[in-house]
Amino acid sequence: MSSEASTVFVEVLTDEELAILAGPGDTVVSPFWSADDQDAETRDVVLRTAYRGLLARGIVDPPTPQARVEALGEPAVELQVRGDVQALVTLRLGARVVVAIARTTALTQDFWYAHVVEDVVLVEEVGSDGMHRFALAPVDTLTDLVVGAAVHPETRDGSGEPVELPAGSTEPSIEVAEALGAALVRADVVVRTVAGEHPQLIGLFTGPGGAWVLSEGTEGAVVVRPSTRAAVEAELGDAVRAVVARAYG
Repeated sequence: MSSEASTVFVEVLTDEELAILAGPGDTVVSPFWSADDQDAETRDVVLRTAYRGLLARGIVDPPTPQARVEALGEPAVELQVRGDVQALVTLRLGARVVVAIARTTALTQDFWYAHVVEDVVLVEEVGSDGMHRFALAPVDTLTDLVVGAAVHPETRDGSGEPVELPAGSTEPSIEVAEALGAALVRADVVVRTVAGEHPQLIGLFTGPGGAWVLSEGTEGAVVVRPSTRAAVEAELGDAVRAVVARAYG
């Protein structure tokens, strides 16, 4: 069974809706929401609007009179959240392994996350519009999901000599850019655990023109070396499996 066939869509939520349902977090980006960038009055209006949207879509139920009475003196009333959405929030908060991928193309930038909880993966795709698209998949499809998210589907083997980029550079070298052209996908893959381990970072440039892997050079420089597609997929798979095994083995 393919990873796509076994992935089940759950819901789409906005930055602001997740701020209500899940509270603040530091793992997943929120392109349209940052409590630090808003004054208290603006933040209150935004959250009230998001709450009304959740009510209208049937994702949360309004508090009952009894719940209001029980919450007297408390800062908030506990929300009654629809079961499938409550499940995804619980999985998101309970993941011991998170694979985070920042993807950049000539036209767009987005972010992809795999929250791993035992034998389940909660996939979260975040667009620049602040929409979070959630789906569920079995953990045995995780490697395929990560490869599919990080590697251009038409990637071929890279060729040539390694190229060193200056410190702080985020753009491919002329050689890599000419080989990949407009089909370039840059993916920065981070595999992290909640145990506080130093997360592993894998940087990639992929496309029909080849595959290149980024690694640290001297004095903060970045070395871009050509690689085969098979080697890139193997490196991603090994990194993911090693971290999951440490967390859940």
